[in-house]
Amino acid sequence: MRTLLTLAAAAVCAAGALAVPAAAAQADPAGTAPAGATVPADTCAGTVQIQSLTFDPPRVVPGQVVRATAVGQNCTAQQQQVGTAIYGRFVGSTPGIPTGCPALPSLPGWAVTVDPGATFSWREGYWVSADCTATGLEVTVLLEDTATGTRLTQTATVPIDPPPAAPCTVSYRTGSEWPGGFTAQITIKNTSTVPVDGWALSFTFPGDQHIVQSWSATAQQSGATVTARNASYNPLVAPGASVVFGVLGTWQASDAVPIAFTLNDVSCAAG
Repeated sequence: MRTLLTLAAAAVCAAGALAVPAAAAQADPAGTAPAGATVPADTCAGTVQIQSLTFDPPRVVPGQVVRATAVGQNCTAQQQQVGTAIYGRFVGSTPGIPTGCPALPSLPGWAVTVDPGATFSWREGYWVSADCTATGLEVTVLLEDTATGTRLTQTATVPIDPPPAAPCTVSYRTGSEWPGGFTAQITIKNTSTVPVDGWALSFTFPGDQHIVQSWSATAQQSGATVTARNASYNPLVAPGASVVFGVLGTWQASDAVPIAFTLNDVSCAAG
């Protein structure tokens, strides 16, 4: 049995509707089945139904994209014209939009023409920004049988897990400071479970400092950004171990301490 989808061009671009082959699993007439669940065939009769709402991946962390996909089915003996829509919102432990998360716009729905017994799907992708503090993304899908005016909805939430702990910590301590000059000691600690064999630490000075000398590392500066690489004798940092190096520099207006660090292009916590 083939699936026939007739979509407005704008709707295809906005919502990414996708045709799928007719399936043996049937729909939940009340739209109450858990995400990804199906119900017995004898419940699919007489109308158009929502079959499932699933997420890929099933859990996300900030900085990832998640795609929500809804599947419907024409449980009638006639070709049907149906309307579909999908809405998302970030949720947290308190009411309102969680800190760092955007308010998601309501996208326009689109129409689908479906053969008797055929299944169809509609979907939307969501970006979970790195600073979003939500505990979940709640998605609601809507399906309307235009012939009968019947409207069905199904809601499911994909969990958003806390970001993984940083695999390293970096402490920057000013050792000496005088008008026009300073020294600083930088300590890198490997907080992961795997050794670091060869390291490059990058950070940006918030002031107007400029490094003129370094020890136990080779430091280079471009603008305000500094990259310090291991010396020949200290490339290996075992799990739980630390490596220390120092710098001598100049400053005029500000000797403010840097607060953001990356080790081999991975963010470290400031210690």
